[in-house]
Amino acid sequence: MTEEQIYSRMMALCSRREYCKSDIAAKISALSDTVDAEAMIRKLCEERFIDESRYAAAFVRDKSRLKGWGEVKIRYALQRKGLDNGTIAEAMGEIDGEQQMERLAKLMKAKAQTLKDAAPAERRAKLMRFAVSRGFTYAQADEICRTIK
Repeated sequence: MTEEQIYSRMMALCSRREYCKSDIAAKISALSDTVDAEAMIRKLCEERFIDESRYAAAFVRDKSRLKGWGEVKIRYALQRKGLDNGTIAEAMGEIDGEQQMERLAKLMKAKAQTLKDAAPAERRAKLMRFAVSRGFTYAQADEICRTIK
């Protein structure tokens, strides 16, 4: 593929949904190893096809509301994408703590329904591991776990 074709394809991709620089760099390198990916990404950013703060905000909203992820898991995923800490912190500000706790309570109650035969200590440990694996802090999980019978 020529550089113009790859650029057109990246513009089309970015106009359909949000992408971060690392995602687009991976797509460009998969299509061709001779194209200057950095220059192409810079041009896409200048034309506002790529906006990492917009991407981070959308990512946080989607993972928090749709997937039920906690702040820890979301922050880690954004760091793996190569976003800077300022952008991540700004996007994480959109998370409503109260809604997060309600979502965690709902998830943990549903999980508790599946753990009927477990001993109380084992049941608590399984619930705590479940909540922490979803990206919630130990303190958040402990608070909700105390309310579940």
